[in-house]
Amino acid sequence: MVITDMKNIIITTSFLIVAFSLESSFAQDLRSGDSLIRNSLDGYYDGKRVSASMERYIKHWNQTEPQLNEFFTNFSYYPLKGLEYEEGISRRDPSTVIKIDDKYYIYYTRSQKIDPPVGYQKANKKLPATTWDMCSIYYATSADGINWKEQGASVKPGPDGEFDDRSVFTPDILVYEGKYYLYYQAVQYPYTERSKNVIGMSWADNPEGPWHRHPEPVLNPGKSGKWLIGTKRRSMIESYGDFDSQKVHDPNLIVRNSKIWMYYKAHPMGLGSEKPEPFGCDLPKPYPNFSMGLAIAEKPEGPFIKHALNPVSASGHEALVWPYKEGVATLITANGPEKNTLQWAADGVNFEVKAHVVLPPDAAGLYCPDKYANTKNGQGFTWGISHISQSKTRPWAYLIGFRCDLSQAIQDRKYKQENIRFDEYSRINSTRRK
Repeated sequence: MVITDMKNIIITTSFLIVAFSLESSFAQDLRSGDSLIRNSLDGYYDGKRVSASMERYIKHWNQTEPQLNEFFTNFSYYPLKGLEYEEGISRRDPSTVIKIDDKYYIYYTRSQKIDPPVGYQKANKKLPATTWDMCSIYYATSADGINWKEQGASVKPGPDGEFDDRSVFTPDILVYEGKYYLYYQAVQYPYTERSKNVIGMSWADNPEGPWHRHPEPVLNPGKSGKWLIGTKRRSMIESYGDFDSQKVHDPNLIVRNSKIWMYYKAHPMGLGSEKPEPFGCDLPKPYPNFSMGLAIAEKPEGPFIKHALNPVSASGHEALVWPYKEGVATLITANGPEKNTLQWAADGVNFEVKAHVVLPPDAAGLYCPDKYANTKNGQGFTWGISHISQSKTRPWAYLIGFRCDLSQAIQDRKYKQENIRFDEYSRINSTRRK
Protein backbone atom coordinates (compact mmCIF):
# COMPACT_ATOMS: atom_id res chain seq x y z
CA MET A 1 0.00 0.00 0.00
CA VAL A 2 2.76 2.36 0.97
CA ILE A 3 4.76 1.30 -2.05
CA THR A 4 1.80 1.96 -4.36
CA ASP A 5 1.27 5.45 -2.86
CA MET A 6 4.93 6.25 -3.30
CA LYS A 7 4.74 5.20 -6.95
CA ASN A 8 1.75 7.47 -7.47
CA ILE A 9 3.56 10.36 -5.77
CA ILE A 10 6.63 9.83 -7.94
CA ILE A 11 4.54 9.64 -11.15
CA THR A 12 2.55 12.73 -10.17
CA THR A 13 5.68 14.65 -9.25
CA SER A 14 7.37 13.70 -12.52
CA PHE A 15 4.31 14.80 -14.47
CA LEU A 16 4.28 18.14 -12.67
CA ILE A 17 7.99 18.65 -13.33
CA VAL A 18 7.51 17.90 -17.04
CA ALA A 19 4.45 20.15 -17.24
CA PHE A 20 6.26 22.95 -15.46
CA SER A 21 9.22 22.56 -17.81
CA LEU A 22 6.95 22.67 -20.84
CA GLU A 23 5.14 25.70 -19.46
CA SER A 24 8.43 27.43 -18.75
CA SER A 25 9.68 26.57 -22.21
CA PHE A 26 6.45 27.89 -23.72
CA ALA A 27 6.69 31.04 -21.65
CA GLN A 28 10.29 31.49 -22.76
CA ASP A 29 9.25 31.04 -26.39
CA LEU A 30 6.46 33.56 -25.84
CA ARG A 31 8.84 36.06 -24.32
CA SER A 32 11.21 35.73 -27.25
CA GLY A 33 8.61 37.33 -29.51
CA ASP A 34 7.15 39.95 -27.23
CA SER A 35 8.27 42.43 -24.59
CA LEU A 36 7.40 43.55 -21.10
CA ILE A 37 6.83 47.30 -21.11
CA ARG A 38 7.60 49.28 -17.99
CA ASN A 39 6.61 52.87 -17.24
CA SER A 40 4.92 53.64 -20.56
CA LEU A 41 2.82 56.74 -21.07
CA ASP A 42 0.21 57.06 -18.24
CA GLY A 43 1.05 53.51 -17.20
CA TYR A 44 -1.52 51.93 -19.50
CA TYR A 45 0.85 49.23 -20.72
CA ASP A 46 2.88 49.05 -17.51
CA GLY A 47 3.79 45.44 -16.74
CA LYS A 48 1.97 44.09 -19.79
CA ARG A 49 3.41 42.16 -22.68
CA VAL A 50 3.17 43.77 -26.11
CA SER A 51 4.02 42.81 -29.68
CA ALA A 52 7.19 43.96 -31.39
CA SER A 53 5.22 46.54 -33.36
CA MET A 54 3.61 47.95 -30.23
CA GLU A 55 6.98 48.06 -28.53
CA ARG A 56 8.28 50.24 -31.39
CA TYR A 57 5.15 52.39 -31.17
CA ILE A 58 5.78 53.00 -27.47
CA LYS A 59 9.57 53.19 -27.34
CA HIS A 60 10.68 54.38 -30.78
CA TRP A 61 7.69 56.38 -31.99
CA ASN A 62 6.86 57.75 -28.54
CA GLN A 63 3.17 56.89 -28.85
CA THR A 64 2.58 59.71 -31.33
CA GLU A 65 0.88 59.82 -34.69
CA PRO A 66 2.76 61.23 -37.70
CA GLN A 67 0.86 64.51 -37.39
CA LEU A 68 2.74 65.15 -34.14
CA ASN A 69 6.13 63.94 -35.37
CA GLU A 70 8.42 66.90 -36.01
CA PHE A 71 10.45 64.82 -38.46
CA PHE A 72 7.46 63.82 -40.61
CA THR A 73 6.52 65.82 -43.68
CA ASN A 74 4.83 65.68 -47.03
CA PHE A 75 6.20 67.48 -50.06
CA SER A 76 4.49 69.74 -52.60
CA TYR A 77 6.05 70.73 -55.91
CA TYR A 78 5.82 73.73 -58.19
CA PRO A 79 7.45 74.89 -61.45
CA LEU A 80 10.39 77.26 -61.58
CA LYS A 81 10.55 79.91 -64.27
CA GLY A 82 13.89 80.07 -66.05
CA LEU A 83 15.00 76.53 -65.07
CA GLU A 84 12.13 74.54 -66.58
CA TYR A 85 12.34 71.75 -69.18
CA GLU A 86 14.25 72.78 -72.29
CA GLU A 87 15.06 70.60 -75.30
CA GLY A 88 18.78 70.00 -75.69
CA ILE A 89 19.71 71.32 -72.24
CA SER A 90 20.06 69.28 -69.08
CA ARG A 91 19.89 70.96 -65.66
CA ARG A 92 20.14 68.71 -62.61
CA ASP A 93 21.68 68.16 -59.16
CA PRO A 94 21.00 71.55 -57.54
CA SER A 95 23.21 72.71 -54.70
CA THR A 96 22.19 74.18 -51.39
CA VAL A 97 20.36 77.48 -52.02
CA ILE A 98 22.15 80.45 -50.45
CA LYS A 99 20.94 84.02 -49.97
CA ILE A 100 23.43 86.86 -50.21
CA ASP A 101 21.92 90.26 -49.42
CA ASP A 102 18.55 90.15 -51.22
CA LYS A 103 19.48 87.58 -53.87
CA TYR A 104 19.19 83.79 -53.92
CA TYR A 105 21.87 81.68 -55.63
CA ILE A 106 21.68 78.11 -56.89
CA TYR A 107 24.44 76.06 -58.56
CA TYR A 108 23.72 72.99 -60.67
CA THR A 109 24.96 70.53 -63.26
CA ARG A 110 24.35 71.78 -66.80
CA SER A 111 25.09 70.50 -70.28
CA GLN A 112 23.99 71.48 -73.74
CA LYS A 113 24.05 68.72 -76.32
CA ILE A 114 22.75 68.07 -79.80
CA ASP A 115 22.01 64.42 -79.11
CA PRO A 116 20.85 62.64 -75.95
CA PRO A 117 23.38 60.52 -74.03
CA VAL A 118 24.45 57.30 -75.76
CA GLY A 119 25.69 55.17 -72.84
CA TYR A 120 29.17 54.25 -71.64
CA GLN A 121 29.90 51.83 -74.49
CA LYS A 122 29.29 54.33 -77.30
CA ALA A 123 30.54 57.51 -75.62
CA ASN A 124 33.53 59.28 -77.15
CA LYS A 125 35.11 62.74 -77.25
CA LYS A 126 31.94 64.21 -78.80
CA LEU A 127 29.14 61.96 -77.54
CA PRO A 128 28.18 61.91 -73.84
CA ALA A 129 27.61 58.72 -71.88
CA THR A 130 25.03 60.18 -69.47
CA THR A 131 23.22 63.44 -68.74
CA TRP A 132 25.94 64.24 -66.18
CA ASP A 133 28.72 63.63 -68.68
CA MET A 134 30.50 66.52 -70.48
CA CYS A 135 28.97 69.01 -68.03
CA SER A 136 29.84 72.28 -66.37
CA ILE A 137 28.54 73.84 -63.17
CA TYR A 138 26.26 76.81 -63.82
CA TYR A 139 24.52 79.19 -61.49
CA ALA A 140 21.25 81.13 -61.47
CA THR A 141 19.92 83.96 -59.31
CA SER A 142 16.46 84.91 -58.06
CA ALA A 143 14.75 87.56 -55.96
CA ASP A 144 11.91 85.28 -54.82
CA GLY A 145 13.11 81.64 -55.23
CA ILE A 146 10.61 81.02 -58.06
CA ASN A 147 11.67 83.23 -60.94
CA TRP A 148 15.28 82.46 -61.85
CA LYS A 149 17.78 83.86 -64.32
CA GLU A 150 20.57 81.63 -65.53
CA GLN A 151 23.81 83.61 -65.31
CA GLY A 152 26.43 81.34 -66.87
CA ALA A 153 29.15 78.87 -65.97
CA SER A 154 30.89 78.91 -62.59
CA VAL A 155 33.18 75.92 -63.08
CA LYS A 156 34.09 74.15 -66.30
CA PRO A 157 36.04 70.91 -66.85
CA GLY A 158 39.74 71.18 -66.14
CA PRO A 159 42.70 71.09 -68.54
CA ASP A 160 43.34 68.02 -70.71
CA GLY A 161 44.93 65.20 -68.79
CA GLU A 162 43.71 66.42 -65.39
CA PHE A 163 41.37 64.58 -63.00
CA ASP A 164 38.43 66.78 -64.04
CA ASP A 165 38.97 67.16 -67.79
CA ARG A 166 35.81 65.23 -68.83
CA SER A 167 33.01 66.51 -66.58
CA VAL A 168 32.29 68.41 -63.34
CA PHE A 169 28.86 67.86 -61.79
CA THR A 170 26.68 67.31 -58.65
CA PRO A 171 27.84 70.48 -56.85
CA ASP A 172 27.30 71.88 -53.38
CA ILE A 173 28.20 75.34 -52.14
CA LEU A 174 29.88 76.18 -48.83
CA VAL A 175 29.97 79.69 -47.37
CA TYR A 176 32.86 79.87 -44.92
CA GLU A 177 34.67 82.82 -43.35
CA GLY A 178 33.60 85.25 -46.06
CA LYS A 179 34.54 83.06 -49.01
CA TYR A 180 32.63 80.65 -51.26
CA TYR A 181 33.58 77.07 -52.04
CA LEU A 182 32.06 74.85 -54.69
CA TYR A 183 32.55 71.10 -54.19
CA TYR A 184 31.67 68.76 -57.03
CA GLN A 185 32.10 65.35 -58.55
CA ALA A 186 34.74 65.13 -61.26
CA VAL A 187 35.74 62.53 -63.83
CA GLN A 188 38.56 62.18 -66.34
CA TYR A 189 38.36 61.07 -69.97
CA PRO A 190 37.61 58.36 -71.03
CA TYR A 191 34.43 58.07 -68.99
CA THR A 192 33.55 54.37 -68.66
CA GLU A 193 31.57 52.14 -66.29
CA ARG A 194 34.77 51.56 -64.34
CA SER A 195 35.95 55.18 -64.14
CA LYS A 196 37.01 56.33 -60.69
CA ASN A 197 35.17 59.50 -59.58
CA VAL A 198 36.61 62.09 -57.19
CA ILE A 199 35.45 65.28 -55.48
CA GLY A 200 37.06 68.53 -56.61
CA MET A 201 36.75 72.09 -55.33
CA SER A 202 36.91 75.67 -56.58
CA TRP A 203 36.76 78.84 -54.49
CA ALA A 204 35.84 82.51 -54.96
CA ASP A 205 35.60 85.76 -53.02
CA ASN A 206 32.17 86.39 -54.53
CA PRO A 207 29.21 84.02 -55.17
CA GLU A 208 29.36 85.04 -58.84
CA GLY A 209 33.08 84.32 -59.15
CA PRO A 210 35.60 84.33 -60.61
CA TRP A 211 36.26 80.81 -59.40
CA HIS A 212 39.73 79.44 -58.73
CA ARG A 213 40.25 75.74 -59.32
CA HIS A 214 41.95 73.74 -56.58
CA PRO A 215 44.66 71.75 -58.40
CA GLU A 216 43.93 68.39 -56.77
CA PRO A 217 40.87 66.45 -55.61
CA VAL A 218 39.87 67.12 -52.01
CA LEU A 219 38.43 63.61 -51.64
CA ASN A 220 39.40 60.38 -53.40
CA PRO A 221 37.88 56.89 -53.48
CA GLY A 222 38.96 54.47 -50.77
CA LYS A 223 41.12 51.37 -51.00
CA SER A 224 40.65 49.75 -54.40
CA GLY A 225 39.34 46.30 -55.12
CA LYS A 226 40.24 44.35 -58.26
CA TRP A 227 38.37 44.29 -61.56
CA LEU A 228 37.75 41.00 -63.31
CA ILE A 229 39.92 40.86 -66.45
CA GLY A 230 38.28 40.13 -69.79
CA THR A 231 35.21 42.31 -69.36
CA LYS A 232 34.49 46.02 -69.05
CA ARG A 233 31.42 45.62 -66.86
CA ARG A 234 31.59 47.36 -63.48
CA SER A 235 29.66 44.46 -61.96
CA MET A 236 32.45 41.97 -62.66
CA ILE A 237 35.11 42.02 -59.96
CA GLU A 238 37.50 39.81 -58.01
CA SER A 239 37.34 41.93 -54.84
CA TYR A 240 35.31 44.97 -53.69
CA GLY A 241 37.76 47.12 -51.79
CA ASP A 242 36.35 49.84 -49.51
CA PHE A 243 32.71 50.95 -49.42
CA ASP A 244 33.75 53.94 -51.61
CA SER A 245 36.34 52.17 -53.72
CA GLN A 246 35.00 53.42 -57.08
CA LYS A 247 33.15 56.71 -56.56
CA VAL A 248 32.89 59.54 -54.08
CA HIS A 249 30.31 62.06 -55.22
CA ASP A 250 27.28 64.24 -54.41
CA PRO A 251 29.07 66.19 -51.65
CA ASN A 252 26.82 67.93 -49.12
CA LEU A 253 28.32 70.19 -46.47
CA ILE A 254 27.60 71.67 -43.07
CA VAL A 255 29.74 73.47 -40.51
CA ARG A 256 29.65 71.64 -37.19
CA ASN A 257 31.83 71.89 -34.11
CA SER A 258 33.81 74.59 -35.96
CA LYS A 259 34.82 72.06 -38.61
CA ILE A 260 33.70 71.33 -42.16
CA TRP A 261 31.68 68.14 -42.38
CA MET A 262 31.35 66.70 -45.86
CA TYR A 263 28.77 63.97 -46.32
CA TYR A 264 29.02 62.18 -49.65
CA LYS A 265 27.49 59.43 -51.73
CA ALA A 266 29.68 56.36 -52.16
CA HIS A 267 29.92 53.47 -54.59
CA PRO A 268 32.04 50.37 -54.09
CA MET A 269 33.54 48.67 -57.10
CA GLY A 270 31.26 45.97 -58.42
CA LEU A 271 28.03 47.96 -58.54
CA GLY A 272 25.40 45.48 -59.70
CA SER A 273 27.49 42.41 -58.89
CA GLU A 274 24.49 40.86 -57.12
CA LYS A 275 22.84 40.24 -60.52
CA PRO A 276 22.78 36.66 -61.85
CA GLU A 277 25.58 35.56 -64.15
CA PRO A 278 26.71 36.53 -66.74
CA PHE A 279 25.91 40.08 -65.55
CA GLY A 280 27.09 39.62 -61.99
CA CYS A 281 29.51 37.50 -60.00
CA ASP A 282 29.26 34.98 -57.21
CA LEU A 283 31.07 37.00 -54.55
CA PRO A 284 29.76 37.90 -51.06
CA LYS A 285 29.03 41.61 -50.94
CA PRO A 286 30.28 43.52 -47.87
CA TYR A 287 28.72 46.91 -48.65
CA PRO A 288 25.52 48.26 -50.23
CA ASN A 289 25.51 49.61 -53.77
CA PHE A 290 24.72 53.08 -52.44
CA SER A 291 25.74 54.47 -49.08
CA MET A 292 26.67 57.75 -47.38
CA GLY A 293 30.12 58.53 -46.08
CA LEU A 294 31.42 61.35 -43.90
CA ALA A 295 34.75 63.20 -44.08
CA ILE A 296 35.77 66.08 -41.79
CA ALA A 297 38.30 68.87 -42.32
CA GLU A 298 39.68 71.83 -40.39
CA LYS A 299 39.67 74.04 -43.50
CA PRO A 300 37.87 74.06 -46.87
CA GLU A 301 40.77 72.68 -48.90
CA GLY A 302 41.23 69.78 -46.49
CA PRO A 303 42.67 67.40 -45.74
CA PHE A 304 39.30 65.67 -45.34
CA ILE A 305 39.59 62.71 -42.99
CA LYS A 306 37.07 59.93 -43.52
CA HIS A 307 35.15 58.91 -40.40
CA ALA A 308 36.04 55.62 -38.75
CA LEU A 309 32.39 54.47 -38.73
CA ASN A 310 31.86 54.93 -42.47
CA PRO A 311 29.50 54.40 -44.10
CA VAL A 312 27.27 56.37 -41.74
CA SER A 313 24.19 55.34 -43.74
CA ALA A 314 23.71 52.06 -45.57
CA SER A 315 20.86 53.51 -47.68
CA GLY A 316 20.08 56.51 -49.85
CA HIS A 317 20.97 57.82 -53.27
CA GLU A 318 22.30 61.34 -52.70
CA ALA A 319 23.84 62.80 -49.57
CA LEU A 320 21.53 65.42 -48.08
CA VAL A 321 22.06 66.76 -44.56
CA TRP A 322 21.26 69.81 -42.45
CA PRO A 323 21.74 70.86 -38.83
CA TYR A 324 18.67 70.22 -36.71
CA LYS A 325 18.54 71.02 -33.00
CA GLU A 326 21.85 69.83 -31.51
CA GLY A 327 22.36 67.15 -34.18
CA VAL A 328 22.20 66.44 -37.91
CA ALA A 329 19.19 65.38 -39.97
CA THR A 330 19.31 63.56 -43.29
CA LEU A 331 16.78 62.65 -45.98
CA ILE A 332 17.45 59.13 -47.25
CA THR A 333 15.89 58.41 -50.66
CA ALA A 334 15.65 55.94 -53.53
CA ASN A 335 18.00 53.08 -52.54
CA GLY A 336 18.59 50.66 -49.68
CA PRO A 337 16.46 49.09 -46.93
CA GLU A 338 15.90 52.47 -45.23
CA LYS A 339 15.03 54.44 -48.36
CA ASN A 340 12.40 57.16 -48.11
CA THR A 341 13.06 57.90 -44.46
CA LEU A 342 14.07 60.96 -42.53
CA GLN A 343 16.82 60.23 -40.00
CA TRP A 344 18.58 62.12 -37.23
CA ALA A 345 21.78 61.74 -35.24
CA ALA A 346 22.65 63.73 -32.13
CA ASP A 347 26.34 63.18 -32.92
CA GLY A 348 26.00 63.56 -36.70
CA VAL A 349 27.16 59.96 -37.20
CA ASN A 350 24.84 57.36 -35.70
CA PHE A 351 21.59 58.02 -37.54
CA GLU A 352 18.22 56.61 -36.52
CA VAL A 353 14.99 56.50 -38.50
CA LYS A 354 12.61 59.22 -37.30
CA ALA A 355 9.93 59.24 -40.01
CA HIS A 356 8.90 57.68 -43.30
CA VAL A 357 8.15 59.96 -46.24
CA VAL A 358 6.39 59.69 -49.60
CA LEU A 359 7.52 61.27 -52.87
CA PRO A 360 10.65 62.99 -51.52
CA PRO A 361 12.61 65.35 -53.80
CA ASP A 362 15.42 63.99 -55.97
CA ALA A 363 18.92 65.41 -55.43
CA ALA A 364 17.42 68.18 -53.31
CA GLY A 365 19.04 71.54 -52.73
CA LEU A 366 17.76 73.09 -49.49
CA TYR A 367 17.33 76.66 -48.46
CA CYS A 368 18.63 76.29 -44.93
CA PRO A 369 19.98 79.63 -43.63
CA ASP A 370 21.92 78.15 -40.68
CA LYS A 371 23.54 75.27 -42.63
CA TYR A 372 26.97 76.89 -42.29
CA ALA A 373 26.40 78.84 -39.07
CA ASN A 374 28.09 76.30 -36.76
CA THR A 375 24.82 76.28 -34.84
CA LYS A 376 24.02 74.23 -31.75
CA ASN A 377 20.30 74.50 -32.44
CA GLY A 378 19.54 73.94 -36.11
CA GLN A 379 16.20 75.37 -37.21
CA GLY A 380 15.50 73.20 -40.28
CA PHE A 381 13.94 74.35 -43.56
CA THR A 382 10.67 74.69 -45.50
CA TRP A 383 11.64 74.79 -49.19
CA GLY A 384 14.24 73.87 -51.75
CA ILE A 385 14.89 72.80 -55.34
CA SER A 386 14.78 69.31 -56.84
CA HIS A 387 15.49 67.88 -60.27
CA ILE A 388 13.27 65.83 -62.53
CA SER A 389 15.36 63.15 -64.18
CA GLN A 390 15.42 62.46 -67.86
CA SER A 391 12.94 60.00 -69.40
CA LYS A 392 12.50 58.39 -72.80
CA THR A 393 10.01 61.01 -73.90
CA ARG A 394 11.81 63.93 -72.20
CA PRO A 395 15.54 63.14 -72.32
CA TRP A 396 16.67 66.34 -70.59
CA ALA A 397 16.61 66.84 -66.82
CA TYR A 398 15.24 70.07 -65.34
CA LEU A 399 14.67 71.79 -62.00
CA ILE A 400 11.50 72.31 -59.95
CA GLY A 401 10.76 73.74 -56.51
CA PHE A 402 9.37 71.97 -53.47
CA ARG A 403 7.91 72.90 -50.07
CA CYS A 404 7.65 70.95 -46.84
CA ASP A 405 7.60 71.39 -43.07
CA LEU A 406 10.92 70.37 -41.55
CA SER A 407 11.36 73.53 -39.51
CA GLN A 408 11.24 74.21 -35.78
CA ALA A 409 9.74 77.61 -36.46
CA ILE A 410 6.41 76.53 -38.00
CA GLN A 411 3.78 73.81 -37.76
CA ASP A 412 2.03 73.54 -41.11
CA ARG A 413 -0.58 70.77 -40.86
CA LYS A 414 -0.87 70.70 -44.65
CA TYR A 415 2.46 68.86 -44.67
CA LYS A 416 1.55 66.42 -41.89
CA GLN A 417 -1.10 64.41 -43.72
CA GLU A 418 -1.18 60.62 -43.98
CA ASN A 419 -2.99 58.22 -46.29
CA ILE A 420 -1.54 59.68 -49.51
CA ARG A 421 -2.92 58.01 -52.63
CA PHE A 422 -1.70 57.82 -56.21
CA ASP A 423 -3.54 58.19 -59.48
CA GLU A 424 -3.89 55.50 -62.14
CA TYR A 425 -1.02 56.79 -64.30
CA SER A 426 1.39 56.66 -61.38
CA ARG A 427 0.36 53.13 -60.49
CA ILE A 428 0.53 51.77 -64.03
CA ASN A 429 3.97 53.30 -64.57
CA SER A 430 5.34 52.56 -61.11
CA THR A 431 7.67 49.79 -62.32
CA ARG A 432 8.89 51.61 -65.41
CA ARG A 433 12.30 53.13 -64.89
CA LYS A 434 12.57 56.67 -66.11
